[in-house]
Amino acid sequence: MSGVSDRTSAGHHPVAAEAEPPAALDTTGFLARGRIRRRAKYLRQLRELQLRDLGGFLLELHRFGRERPDLVNQKLLDAARTDAEMRALTHALEIDPAAELRLAGIGGACANCGAVHGSEDRYCAACGDPVADRASKQ
Repeated sequence: MSGVSDRTSAGHHPVAAEAEPPAALDTTGFLARGRIRRRAKYLRQLRELQLRDLGGFLLELHRFGRERPDLVNQKLLDAARTDAEMRALTHALEIDPAAELRLAGIGGACANCGAVHGSEDRYCAACGDPVADRASKQ
């Protein structure tokens, strides 16, 4: 049997079992980060499905002139829990800006216009503003 059908057939929502992310996530290992990325991807897809379901449900309620605030609130709370866990996992995966990797020859983006400039450039080719040297700022 699949894990999703077991949980949903027993009356449990798939998000309710894992709604609260752990307080301190271990993001140091490659495997741990991979598991977190997969979980975050699953949660993004689940949230999208929940939001579409909620919108369709509200449309059908309006179309038939009915009200089900209890069910609407439950669907809304489930989507909010999914979103909260997804945001916590995404936040845990953020890369330290000091550890940012760059391709050779690319110096960064212009602070004024956002255009990409070369590592040897002193001025932005798009707007003409001076390009700040990252090494001097650190």
